[in-house]
Amino acid sequence: MKFVCLLRGINVGGNNKVDMKTLKRKMEQAGLINVLTYINSGNIIFESEIKDVKKHQVLIHDLILNVFNVDSRTLVIGEHEFIDIANHIPENYQNNDESKADVLFYYPEITQDLIDSIPVKKEIEDTVYHDKALIVCVSRNNQPKSGLIKIVGTKVYELLTIRNVNTVRKLKELLAN
Repeated sequence: MKFVCLLRGINVGGNNKVDMKTLKRKMEQAGLINVLTYINSGNIIFESEIKDVKKHQVLIHDLILNVFNVDSRTLVIGEHEFIDIANHIPENYQNNDESKADVLFYYPEITQDLIDSIPVKKEIEDTVYHDKALIVCVSRNNQPKSGLIKIVGTKVYELLTIRNVNTVRKLKELLAN
């Protein structure tokens, strides 16, 4: 079975450095199969006969903590669930010079009240709600007015990991290979 692992807060601004080649090797030594990393921000695809995502989350989190001394939140998503989220991204949601589009993946312990507290401005941001993620698109002109810029430092922010739609689409493509 294939999985996607999203690491939070690594290799940002020279902090929480995790070498992807070393991580790949250590994950394979730990028994994960066909480990593939994509860009340096902590996107990993792997296979395993173990279906329990929580076991994988703990294994990868502890591996990163022990090898790199980095305490990164780890989110593991099964292949079909990840593809379902990616398939909910509208085609016109782009991350380019005109617009910014992101997927806010929820950690399992997020509550509906916290999801409802995400400061979305419906007159500025287009949104698609999925039971495991929030997909948001805003024009670059309106980005400074976006409610999402106020999310950093909030309780709900700690229960999200964010990827731009280009990364999510690429991971979906890599899952197909």
